[in-house]
Amino acid sequence: FTPKFPGERKPHTRVNMENAREEAGLNANEAAKGIPDRHRPLNLPQWGVPGLGLRQSSPVWSDLLVLKWLLGLCVGFPIVCFWIKSNLKKNKEIQKNAYLAAFQLLYLMPTFHIVVKATQIWYFNGLAHKETTAFERVFDKVDGLPGIAKIAFASQIWKFFISMGEFDLAWPEFLGSQLLSTVLSYWTMSVPYMQYYAVYYFGACELTNLPLAAIDLGRYYPSTIGSGMKGVVDIGLKVLFASLFVYFRVYGWFFMSKQVYEDTMFILDAKNLPAGFEYPCPREVVYGVVVMLGMFSLLNVAWLWQIAKEAKTTLFGGKKKKGKSSSSNSKSSAGRGQPPARKGTRSSARKKTN
Repeated sequence: FTPKFPGERKPHTRVNMENAREEAGLNANEAAKGIPDRHRPLNLPQWGVPGLGLRQSSPVWSDLLVLKWLLGLCVGFPIVCFWIKSNLKKNKEIQKNAYLAAFQLLYLMPTFHIVVKATQIWYFNGLAHKETTAFERVFDKVDGLPGIAKIAFASQIWKFFISMGEFDLAWPEFLGSQLLSTVLSYWTMSVPYMQYYAVYYFGACELTNLPLAAIDLGRYYPSTIGSGMKGVVDIGLKVLFASLFVYFRVYGWFFMSKQVYEDTMFILDAKNLPAGFEYPCPREVVYGVVVMLGMFSLLNVAWLWQIAKEAKTTLFGGKKKKGKSSSSNSKSSAGRGQPPARKGTRSSARKKTN
């Protein structure tokens, strides 16, 4: 029997109080520095297949937002195709290729949602001007970003399979970019990793695709839609698209990518990591993001070159070489997600092979 004296605390109570004080001190230290405390172990969960960043608790296939957009686009596509064929019977140009029209109209829906959400987060919520550390930019979660990544993930999957069904859409470089975008959006929402940068790359940059969609519709259907876009409207859309492309996918892209590379090198240096720190994703994901970003950067340079050639032709005139007209025209359709028109159609391709 151990006698108890008034005011004496139990040993476990004393330990709990000490732990609470230590926890409060660590939290205050973290808040002051903006990064995890160097002496505090961060054992973040890391499940799944090494090198892919897959997690057992991945929200992708059970998430209602992903399923809603994926199902909506898949069901909506044949409905829109049927509606076009039923209500525009007199318009032979659109009837001939309702597939392209349905694709352009449907893809505007997720693109518009992403642009609105990302613009609000990036500009109106002040994320673009917020002072952040490398750890915050790489590992912090961003409110609202999971919704953007989920819509992007669903729409890129839908777009990949729909593009393979149409000759004018199935360019290898664009199918490849869709696959890369799908992987990046999956990593962003399921790891999570670099959500700060994802708002810019997945969201703000998609602004370029809004005027591009109108340009593409006018080019695919020159008699029906293109005739109403001649002159000031056509030039205005092309100037708007080129300006947005240069600002977001060239100027802003360069500085953001430079910062991504610097932040990646920072977190890969062991001396910058807190003691006991564990990456929330395999290192292969860290390297994979940098490699994929480099591939997208090369595509942007190639598309910028096509835009420059098209601008030169528009401003100074000159005949385009036979067989290269659609190649030059295509970057009018230089958005990462929007494919250029090929020289021939599916029907003309069949004639050549028969």
